[in-house]
Amino acid sequence: MTLPVGSLLYFDTGTDLVNPTWTKVSEHNRSSASLEIDRIEKTQRMSNGSLRKIWIADKKQFSASWGMLPTDNTMTVDGGMGASEIKSFYLNKGKGAFKVKISYNGVAARDEIILMSFTSCNFTVMKRNVKSSSASVPQEFWDVSLSLEEV
Repeated sequence: MTLPVGSLLYFDTGTDLVNPTWTKVSEHNRSSASLEIDRIEKTQRMSNGSLRKIWIADKKQFSASWGMLPTDNTMTVDGGMGASEIKSFYLNKGKGAFKVKISYNGVAARDEIILMSFTSCNFTVMKRNVKSSSASVPQEFWDVSLSLEEV
């Protein structure tokens, strides 16, 4: 059995533009995440039959989803952001561009820090009023999906 090393996804929840405050997004019931690269380029066939390509930029797109994600971090298995915390981030700081850290295996040398913005985010309440001994109020479980795009 192989367990993940930390979280894959971190959001900068701070207000300091130089020193980010990384908050991990939970791995609790996360399905596979997708990181796609959209290559922006102009391709043109020349009169002699050769091909000319002008590369402009590579932009990354990230998407992930969670099934039955608890409301807050007190109920997640790893203490990462729960559904209501992701929703709150989306409704507040998620209106503009923000820093995202993608940590593939917990080794800082492989981390990618990208300036991104939300392209979509969906929240569906699946179960309500689930009681837990660690939480003083009843919890909900949500299905969450999000898509991010590099600015």
